[in-house]
Amino acid sequence: MIRKAADIRLKALPVTANMEHLYYYEGPCRFGKGESLEVGYDRLSNAQIAKAMVDRLHRWAPANVDVLEPVMINRTDNWDNPEEQWERLAKVVPEADVIVAHPRIGTDDLFIEMIERFDKPVLYSPDGICGIAETAAIRNKPGKKHVVYANRSWEQLAARLSAFRAAKVIRSTNFLLATRFGNTTSFSSVDSFNNYDLITARLGVHFRFINAHELLDQMSPAVEGGNHTTPGRVTPDLTEEDMAEVKKLADELMAGADEVEVSREYLENSLIAYVTVRKNLDLKDCNAFSIPCPDVCSTRRMNEQKITFCLTHSLMAEQGIPSTCEFDVCGGLSEQALIAVSGHSPYLGNSYPVRVRDGKVDIRLAAPEELEKLGKDPENLYYIAHSIAHRRMPDPNSNAPYALRHFAQDQGFGAIIRYDWNRDAGTPVTLCRFSPDGSRILIARGVVEGGAAYRTQGCGGPIIVRVPNADDLCDKQCSFGMHLPLVYGDYTKELKTMADILGIEAVMSV
Repeated sequence: MIRKAADIRLKALPVTANMEHLYYYEGPCRFGKGESLEVGYDRLSNAQIAKAMVDRLHRWAPANVDVLEPVMINRTDNWDNPEEQWERLAKVVPEADVIVAHPRIGTDDLFIEMIERFDKPVLYSPDGICGIAETAAIRNKPGKKHVVYANRSWEQLAARLSAFRAAKVIRSTNFLLATRFGNTTSFSSVDSFNNYDLITARLGVHFRFINAHELLDQMSPAVEGGNHTTPGRVTPDLTEEDMAEVKKLADELMAGADEVEVSREYLENSLIAYVTVRKNLDLKDCNAFSIPCPDVCSTRRMNEQKITFCLTHSLMAEQGIPSTCEFDVCGGLSEQALIAVSGHSPYLGNSYPVRVRDGKVDIRLAAPEELEKLGKDPENLYYIAHSIAHRRMPDPNSNAPYALRHFAQDQGFGAIIRYDWNRDAGTPVTLCRFSPDGSRILIARGVVEGGAAYRTQGCGGPIIVRVPNADDLCDKQCSFGMHLPLVYGDYTKELKTMADILGIEAVMSV
């Protein structure tokens, strides 16, 4: 099953703690008058306050957060701490991803013990004094460092719940990697993750592998005796049902396009690649994909089968599934981070400051009018281009106008989607990328300036983004890598909080 980021939910457990006074008295730790000091009043009042907090949590929790049945722990002014309560909590805490804690006066130590016993991330309710004292106490204890946040508002708590869910999405990522040589990087993507075991330990990501030749063999109907690379084995080769889906997708893509410059035959070939990859993701319970373009291209099999994987990456991105060319696994996980915090579909490409030579903007394959427009104010422009644009950048739930063209300029195969970025000029964007060792994440913001080379074939069709400081971004990017995934909207704060939760450094260029 493909468990997309949108399918992953966070489970939040509300835990309230209350003090019940057994005697009538007042003093420095108890305030009130009249019936509020009577024995038994606390029990009723505590229940109402706890219910009000849980009701607010239900109202403020993001749509992809499940609020579990609340648990109440209590003590009296005998300062008791019964073990029975911890046994009760132990039955429900394992189901939770985070605990939303609501202490009352005289119960702070119970939450500190809860954190030490169960080691679950804790978000303190903003009701009351928002958990400042408890957070400081936990963060400065010796030994294991626990994840604890005080929250000054319900808006902040809701944002942190979303960030915790994003971190869970990262830890729930299973990459399907099609390899030719078995190394961790492609010949054209040496800046990807350099140690998969380290990434698994640090970020919780897992990796599954398939031989690229086996994957390519599966794109033909099954033959008696099995595929060349796996003779005698039953493999998930192309079926009649797969071809029916291919033809349906081809009909939809051609009917919806403003321009079609690829033959139906070659479009179907690329869709066969997409259907085959998607089937393997489903079979191997993966939710992200990458394949090394040059390593596989040089087998000449892609030329023989008249395919590229560009359309696969585009259609996957539209569905919120990270999918990257050049074996850029690092870029794929960065896409997953953007999907998790935004719910939008990402785009990724070669990224660097727009070059200005002899006073003119230098953008490969750009039309003269595009160069003239961009050249009016070329400072702090960034070029981001690959042939994996898609139809759902502005809205992840509906298709924008697009063109269908081809990748191979001489032979005309390899269907690609071209999108006119000029439609979205002025739209804010967020860019990010994990470092190759997974210890940091680069986070940047910008604004769409426009696009170029919309009517061209091959790998290109860049989006041009204006950033606050192109020199700063490029200097920092040199510690992260070439491809900068992006989504529409400003999610820099959410990514920074996610990084903190994952225990990695956020490097900002905003």
